[in-house]
Amino acid sequence: MSVSYVEVDSESHPSQAGSARAIEAENARALRLISDFHQKTGRPLRVLHIGNIANNAYNNARIQRKFGIDADVLCYNYYHIMGCPEWEDGALQEGTSALGKDPFRPDWWATSLKGWKRPRWFVQGPAGLCIEYLRAKNAGWRTTTYLKWLDLELAALQDARSGGDAGFLAKYVPGHLRFRLWLGGPVRSSYGDRQPLSLYRIWLGTLVANGVLGRESKTGRSEANWLDRISAAAWLRITRRGPQADAEARAALGTLREDVRRLRSGGIFEKSSSFARSLVHSFLALLERIMLKLVPVSESGCVARSMSDPVTRAQEIETLLAEIRKDPAELDGQSLKYREEYITQHPRAFEDILPHYDVIQGYAIDGLIPMMNGVKNFCCYEHGTLRDIPFENNLTGLICRISFQHAPAAFVTNSDVLPQVERLGLKPERVFHLPHAFDDRKLVEFRAAHPELAPPKSGPVIFFSPSRHHWKHGAASWRKGNDVVIRAAAEIARERSDFKLVFVEWGQEVTDSKELIEELGLSKLVEWVPTMSKRELWQRYCTSHAVVDQFVIPALGGVGFETMALGVRLISAIDREQTALFFGQEPPLLVAGNVAECAARMREVIQDPLDSQRRGAAGSQWMSTFHSAERIVALQCKAYSNLLLGQW
Repeated sequence: MSVSYVEVDSESHPSQAGSARAIEAENARALRLISDFHQKTGRPLRVLHIGNIANNAYNNARIQRKFGIDADVLCYNYYHIMGCPEWEDGALQEGTSALGKDPFRPDWWATSLKGWKRPRWFVQGPAGLCIEYLRAKNAGWRTTTYLKWLDLELAALQDARSGGDAGFLAKYVPGHLRFRLWLGGPVRSSYGDRQPLSLYRIWLGTLVANGVLGRESKTGRSEANWLDRISAAAWLRITRRGPQADAEARAALGTLREDVRRLRSGGIFEKSSSFARSLVHSFLALLERIMLKLVPVSESGCVARSMSDPVTRAQEIETLLAEIRKDPAELDGQSLKYREEYITQHPRAFEDILPHYDVIQGYAIDGLIPMMNGVKNFCCYEHGTLRDIPFENNLTGLICRISFQHAPAAFVTNSDVLPQVERLGLKPERVFHLPHAFDDRKLVEFRAAHPELAPPKSGPVIFFSPSRHHWKHGAASWRKGNDVVIRAAAEIARERSDFKLVFVEWGQEVTDSKELIEELGLSKLVEWVPTMSKRELWQRYCTSHAVVDQFVIPALGGVGFETMALGVRLISAIDREQTALFFGQEPPLLVAGNVAECAARMREVIQDPLDSQRRGAAGSQWMSTFHSAERIVALQCKAYSNLLLGQW
C-alpha cells in the first residue's frame, strides 16, 4: 500500500504556515500511517529502538506506544542511571543509593518505587540475554519470556551488587530475586555431585524450595503438614527404598524446609543446602530445553521483506568494508583486521530478532546493527552524537560516520549540529529535524495536579540551576558553563541581595563551583540541594521564579524543555536563527550566552518576580505546538512512511 503521509511540497516547512492549526493538520496527516497500517495488516506497526543513552529510546517508545505503535527498546550492556526507566518514571527517594552512589551501577532495590515496575517492552541487560528475551517475547512463548525476564532482573541486581556494596542485600529486593540469589550460591551437596535426579525429586525440591512444602506453623516452628507426609510417602512408594532411604529423604526434606524458613525471613546464607538449588537448576534447565524445542517462530515484519538476500548482503558488506579500508581512522593502534571483525561480527548476534519488526531505530552508533544485517528499514538517531564523535580518529568515530552516511533516515534532535550534518554530507531528504524524545503530557498533567506549586510571592527571588557542574575541563559538548551564572550573580550582588541561587550538588566540578562561589563572596546567596528524582525536580522548577540551564551549547536540552512545558521562565543559551530553522519558530525563553547577558536576564526576573509579562505561559504554549508528544511521533511517522513505501 502506498499512501503519502508528507506534504506535497517537499520544500515546505511548518514555520511557513505560521500557525498551530497548520502544524496540527500536518501531524494528523503523518499519524494516519499508524491507523492505516493496522487496518491493512491487522496488527500494529512494530518498531525496535536499540540503545538508550539519557533514556531517549525509552521516552520515544513510551510516547509511540500511546499513539498505537508497538515499540520495544533494546538497551544492551548499559545500566547508567539516566538510561533506566526508573530514573524517568520511578518514585525515587532522596538519599538512596540509586541516586547517591555509582551512576553506572544504580541500585533500584535500595528504595521503594511505590509499586512502580519497569515495562516488559524495555529490555536491559547483557546483550545475549536481551536477545533471548526478545526472541521468546516476539514468538509469544510466555513461560520462556517470564523466565528470561527473571534472568534480566537478576543480572541487574547482581550488577548493582558488584560495586562497593557487594554482598549487601538491599531492603526492597523482592522474594523471587532473593530466591534466585540463593539458588545461584555456592554448590554444596552431601548426596554426590553426579547423582541422577528423577522428575519426582525435581518436583519435590522445587515445591519445597518455593515454600509450597515445609511451611512454618503459627508457632514459628517448621512442622510437617499433610502435603509433606503425602510427599514423603510418595517418595518411598516410587523409589521403593528401605527405612534408611526414608530417613535420608526425611532429613533432606527437613534441611530444605530450614532453607525456606531462612529465605522467607529475608536472609541469604552461604550454608543453605545446595540440594534444593541443584533440583531447581535441573528443573529449569529441563523446562527450558523442552520449551526451546516447542517455541514457535516469531511473525515477520516489514524488516524481513526489506533485508537483502544472502548473496546480495555479502556483496553489500564487501562494498562497505572497501569503504572502511579507505577511512583514515587509526583506531588507536588497533589493526585493520580487528576493525573489520568488530564491524561485521558485533551486529551478527542481533540478526534473528530484527525481522520481527517493521522499522529499526539505532541510537548514537547502534545504527550499525541493522545496517550490517542488510536491513533497509532503519533510522539513525542523534542525541548530541554528531557534535564531535563522527570526526574522531577511532573506531567509534568510524562507526558513527558510516552509520549516519548510509542510513535511509537520520533523526537530528539538536539544532546546533546542523553544520555537522552538512559536513558529513548527509542528504537533506534523509534528514529529519526531530525534537528530543519528550512527553509533554506528563508535565502538563503534573502541573494541573499541583496548582499549589508556585514561587513565593515575597522574599528572595529564586533561580534554580539543576545542570551538572562541568565547566572547566573536557569537550564543549559536556560542559555546562556553570561559572557564567555564578559570575552573573556576583555582578548583581554588587547592586542587591534580594535573590538566591539554588544548585544541585552533582557533577565532576562541584568543588570548583564552590571555590568560585567562595572567591566571589556569594556563599550567603547560594543553596545546595542533593540529587533529585524527576518529579522532585519538577516541584523545584514550579516553585522557582526562573530556571537557569547552560551556556555552552546553543541549543535546548532536557532541562529547558521541561521548564518551558511547566510554564516556568528559562534562562539559557540558544542560537536563535538555528532554533527557528529547526523548530519552525524561535522558542520564547530568556536568551543568554555570556555573563553580561545572563546578568541582564536575571535582573528582568528580579524586577518582575511574578511574571506579569507571562513569559512562562508563552513557553508552555510554544512547547504544546512545536515540541509536543504528538509532534514528535508525527515527525517519526513521516520518516517511517518513506522507509515502508511499497512494503505493506
